[in-house]
Amino acid sequence: MSYQITHISEFFNSWAPFSTQAEYDNSGLLVGSQTTQVNGILTTLDVTNEVVDEAVKQRCNLIVAHHPLIFKKLSRISPDTSVGSILFKLIKNDISVLAVHTNLDAAQNGVSFVLADQLSLTDQRFLTHHDTDQTHGYGVIGNLPKPMSRDPFLDFVCTQLGTTAIRYAGEATQITRVAVCGGSGISLASEASQSHADAFITADIKYHEYFDFPDLLKIDAGHYETEIHIAGHIARQLTQQFRDLKVITSDVSTNPMNIHHSTTLFNSTT
Repeated sequence: MSYQITHISEFFNSWAPFSTQAEYDNSGLLVGSQTTQVNGILTTLDVTNEVVDEAVKQRCNLIVAHHPLIFKKLSRISPDTSVGSILFKLIKNDISVLAVHTNLDAAQNGVSFVLADQLSLTDQRFLTHHDTDQTHGYGVIGNLPKPMSRDPFLDFVCTQLGTTAIRYAGEATQITRVAVCGGSGISLASEASQSHADAFITADIKYHEYFDFPDLLKIDAGHYETEIHIAGHIARQLTQQFRDLKVITSDVSTNPMNIHHSTTLFNSTT
């Protein structure tokens, strides 16, 4: 059976309605036509030149990304700009891009639920609901299978999210109830505290925000690290829905950040 991009869009609209995306967002079909026949789908967190090269190599003419390639208003498209060069390559190779961003953040079985699954949380529910809509929301809260003390829990988070370093603050030393929000979710710290979470895992926490809710163990595990697992999850959902369509998850790490672990101790002499 052949499928057009519109069939893929309709699938996401039933799972994570585009109408639920934030006002500032730009989810949806960003490059291409809804009537294009899909030969293969590559799922990714971000669209980079390397990801487009991978799509070309794998003969996938549709990239489904969590983060929109076109986010801010474009006044011109030039191959001399980072976004422009990617757009040129996409169009030259007849590759379309569909973004599922904040609508997938707000969806049941979406970004934060995948993060919660990665941490083996049980009894999962939305941390806060999307206005008056009880079927959509932001963040997830659940329970660890068994309580953990702080340091083993921090090690567990690193292992499950594939990172060697995380930032944290908070006085909680015994962790049972955990709130999570993939990406930049520190605005939900109040809801996490009110829901009696012992720890809250998210990303992009600012310095002064670590002082808030001192009883809550606030963990910045990284934007990429808290969201990357959604790419594989999207691929699995698409494969279940479109069984005779090639769907693969990108092997490219699009994380723009690196972590340096110093092997030298510096002692001040002044």
